[in-house]
Amino acid sequence: MYFGLSGISKEGSKQYTDTQTPYTSTPEPKTKTTTITETTTYTQPPVTKTVTETETVTKTVTKTKTVTETKTETLTKPSSTTTTTTTAQHPITLEEIVFGNSNLKFMPLEVLDAKIVDNYARLKVRSPHTKKIEEIEILDKYVSGRNKGISINIEDIVSKVKEYNLGNGIKYTVYFVLGRANINKAIRHNSGWALDGSITYHNIIISDGSWEDVYNALESVINNKASVLILTLYKCTYPKCLVTWSNQPINDHNRVMAIYQNEQQANKAKKAVKLVNYVLGTPDEKNPSDYGILHAVTVAKLNNKGTYEDRAALVTIKEHIGTHIVFIHQEGNYIVSNW
Repeated sequence: MYFGLSGISKEGSKQYTDTQTPYTSTPEPKTKTTTITETTTYTQPPVTKTVTETETVTKTVTKTKTVTETKTETLTKPSSTTTTTTTAQHPITLEEIVFGNSNLKFMPLEVLDAKIVDNYARLKVRSPHTKKIEEIEILDKYVSGRNKGISINIEDIVSKVKEYNLGNGIKYTVYFVLGRANINKAIRHNSGWALDGSITYHNIIISDGSWEDVYNALESVINNKASVLILTLYKCTYPKCLVTWSNQPINDHNRVMAIYQNEQQANKAKKAVKLVNYVLGTPDEKNPSDYGILHAVTVAKLNNKGTYEDRAALVTIKEHIGTHIVFIHQEGNYIVSNW
């Protein structure tokens, strides 16, 4: 028997044909076909899938916490309650505000503003010693002057001095010189302090000097260490000389011819008289102090030189302490009154 293979099918299947050669005794040939199907299975290797999961973490700072912390901090800061407690423990008086821890007997307070309202003068003042600013109220009759048809008050004075400074490029200051005596009687009123003008002591001074200059001048007069010469614009015979008036007679004369140490001192005295005229509205007056409201004065230690033609005392300035303008208020008490 012979088996022959013939034909190979493609595409993954093989087909075999089995052919038998018949014996001669077989009357007719038979053909038997056997189909074998071969299946090839391709196995793919496992595929590993990597899944990357990204987790985003968001940190949220809540505003609630922040606000709570802020409010807590605010509440712990000094508040009006804390201030009130402090004030209650350490009361501040006008005397402390004006004088601080000094032992001065009076204090020249710089007047920043002045208004007359309902018969009261409201003064905005600054203590040069403590640098504190306060408002003081006092009846206007204690800061007013009237004589010979002229009437002015501290509001007029402050306003006119400011105008004069602006127009002449200089700086005069109005000082409310407040005495220490009875200042503890001042009481709180509105946003300031109310003074009883009948028991307190004060002077109103205009000066181009410092508060120390004003203080020294007043102290020298109080202690009788200096003389007061009231100034005029009358012509004098000598250079650097002014015709003045002294309430305390010198060589039996109230009229005094005063010779200054230099032209600067003499010119300063003349300018003070001109400012008095400006405030009073009497520009051509030679002796504006005659109105008895504003006096330009020189405070000085003098050398007595005798008399001039038996008409006036003759003096020279030995020590020039200061030239200032003094306001004569119609009522109340003075720290210094003899000028």
